[in-house]
Amino acid sequence: METELNINVLVVDDNNINRLLINKVLTRWGARADFAENGLQAVEKITNNQNYDVVLMDVYMPEMGGIEATQLIRAMQEPYFQQLPIIALTASMLSSERNQIEDAGMNDYILKPFDPKNLFEKLSAYQKV
Repeated sequence: METELNINVLVVDDNNINRLLINKVLTRWGARADFAENGLQAVEKITNNQNYDVVLMDVYMPEMGGIEATQLIRAMQEPYFQQLPIIALTASMLSSERNQIEDAGMNDYILKPFDPKNLFEKLSAYQKV
Protein backbone atom coordinates (compact mmCIF):
# COMPACT_ATOMS: atom_id res chain seq x y z
CA MET A 1 0.00 0.00 0.00
CA GLU A 2 2.40 2.66 1.22
CA THR A 3 3.85 4.16 -1.91
CA GLU A 4 4.31 7.81 -2.73
CA LEU A 5 1.40 10.18 -3.15
CA ASN A 6 2.05 13.06 -5.54
CA ILE A 7 -0.71 15.26 -4.19
CA ASN A 8 -1.37 18.64 -2.55
CA VAL A 9 -3.86 18.30 0.30
CA LEU A 10 -5.61 20.99 2.32
CA VAL A 11 -6.50 19.56 5.74
CA VAL A 12 -9.29 21.48 7.47
CA ASP A 13 -9.87 20.49 11.09
CA ASP A 14 -10.21 22.50 14.29
CA ASN A 15 -8.54 19.74 16.33
CA ASN A 16 -4.75 20.15 16.43
CA ILE A 17 -4.19 16.46 17.23
CA ASN A 18 -6.19 15.41 14.16
CA ARG A 19 -4.15 17.79 12.00
CA LEU A 20 -0.89 16.40 13.42
CA LEU A 21 -1.95 12.78 12.84
CA ILE A 22 -3.04 13.44 9.27
CA ASN A 23 0.16 15.40 8.62
CA LYS A 24 2.24 12.50 9.92
CA VAL A 25 0.74 10.00 7.47
CA LEU A 26 0.69 12.46 4.56
CA THR A 27 4.38 13.26 5.12
CA ARG A 28 5.22 9.55 5.24
CA TRP A 29 3.55 9.14 1.84
CA GLY A 30 5.36 12.15 0.36
CA ALA A 31 2.18 14.21 0.01
CA ARG A 32 2.26 17.97 0.54
CA ALA A 33 -0.12 19.32 3.16
CA ASP A 34 -1.48 22.71 4.11
CA PHE A 35 -3.78 23.34 7.04
CA ALA A 36 -6.78 25.39 8.08
CA GLU A 37 -8.54 25.40 11.46
CA ASN A 38 -12.05 26.17 10.21
CA GLY A 39 -14.15 26.50 7.11
CA LEU A 40 -13.60 30.24 6.81
CA GLN A 41 -9.82 29.79 6.66
CA ALA A 42 -10.31 26.96 4.16
CA VAL A 43 -12.39 29.11 1.81
CA GLU A 44 -9.75 31.87 1.98
CA LYS A 45 -6.88 29.45 1.31
CA ILE A 46 -8.67 27.73 -1.58
CA THR A 47 -9.63 31.07 -3.13
CA ASN A 48 -6.04 32.36 -2.90
CA ASN A 49 -4.25 29.12 -3.86
CA GLN A 50 -5.83 26.99 -6.56
CA ASN A 51 -3.10 24.34 -6.35
CA TYR A 52 -4.86 21.90 -4.01
CA ASP A 53 -5.65 18.50 -5.49
CA VAL A 54 -8.01 17.49 -2.69
CA VAL A 55 -9.46 18.89 0.55
CA LEU A 56 -10.02 16.88 3.73
CA MET A 57 -12.77 18.87 5.48
CA ASP A 58 -14.04 18.32 9.02
CA VAL A 59 -17.82 18.65 9.09
CA TYR A 60 -18.21 20.28 12.53
CA MET A 61 -15.93 23.24 13.34
CA PRO A 62 -16.33 26.60 15.09
CA GLU A 63 -16.74 29.77 13.03
CA MET A 64 -17.69 27.88 9.88
CA GLY A 65 -18.24 24.16 9.47
CA GLY A 66 -17.34 21.99 6.52
CA ILE A 67 -20.84 21.89 5.04
CA GLU A 68 -21.12 25.69 4.82
CA ALA A 69 -17.54 26.04 3.55
CA THR A 70 -18.17 23.46 0.82
CA GLN A 71 -21.35 25.25 -0.24
CA LEU A 72 -19.40 28.52 -0.57
CA ILE A 73 -16.64 26.83 -2.58
CA ARG A 74 -19.12 25.13 -4.91
CA ALA A 75 -20.96 28.44 -5.44
CA MET A 76 -17.85 29.99 -7.02
CA GLN A 77 -18.04 30.09 -10.81
CA GLU A 78 -14.59 28.88 -11.92
CA PRO A 79 -14.34 25.18 -12.88
CA TYR A 80 -11.60 24.62 -10.27
CA PHE A 81 -14.06 25.29 -7.45
CA GLN A 82 -16.70 23.02 -8.99
CA GLN A 83 -14.27 20.13 -9.57
CA LEU A 84 -12.03 20.32 -6.47
CA PRO A 85 -12.48 17.01 -4.61
CA ILE A 86 -13.68 17.63 -1.04
CA ILE A 87 -13.73 14.68 1.35
CA ALA A 88 -15.66 15.08 4.60
CA LEU A 89 -14.02 14.08 7.87
CA THR A 90 -16.70 13.06 10.35
CA ALA A 91 -17.01 11.11 13.59
CA SER A 92 -20.46 9.75 12.75
CA MET A 93 -22.37 8.94 9.61
CA LEU A 94 -26.09 9.15 10.15
CA SER A 95 -28.22 9.13 7.02
CA SER A 96 -29.15 12.78 7.64
CA GLU A 97 -25.46 13.71 7.79
CA ARG A 98 -24.73 11.74 4.62
CA ASN A 99 -27.49 13.71 2.88
CA GLN A 100 -26.00 17.02 4.10
CA ILE A 101 -22.55 16.01 2.84
CA GLU A 102 -23.89 15.04 -0.59
CA ASP A 103 -26.17 18.08 -0.86
CA ALA A 104 -23.27 20.43 -0.04
CA GLY A 105 -21.26 18.98 -2.93
CA MET A 106 -18.72 16.93 -0.99
CA ASN A 107 -17.33 14.02 -3.01
CA ASP A 108 -16.81 11.44 -0.29
CA TYR A 109 -16.30 10.98 3.45
CA ILE A 110 -13.87 9.38 5.88
CA LEU A 111 -14.89 8.38 9.38
CA LYS A 112 -12.80 9.57 12.32
CA PRO A 113 -10.74 8.15 13.81
CA PHE A 114 -9.48 7.48 10.30
CA ASP A 115 -7.88 4.31 9.02
CA PRO A 116 -4.63 5.24 7.20
CA LYS A 117 -5.21 2.53 4.55
CA ASN A 118 -8.67 3.96 3.79
CA LEU A 119 -7.26 7.51 3.66
CA PHE A 120 -4.48 6.42 1.29
CA GLU A 121 -6.95 4.69 -1.04
CA LYS A 122 -9.24 7.71 -1.20
CA LEU A 123 -6.41 10.21 -1.73
CA SER A 124 -4.62 8.09 -4.33
CA ALA A 125 -7.65 8.44 -6.61
CA TYR A 126 -6.97 12.19 -6.80
CA GLN A 127 -3.19 12.30 -7.15
CA LYS A 128 -1.37 13.78 -10.12
CA VAL A 129 -0.18 11.20 -12.60
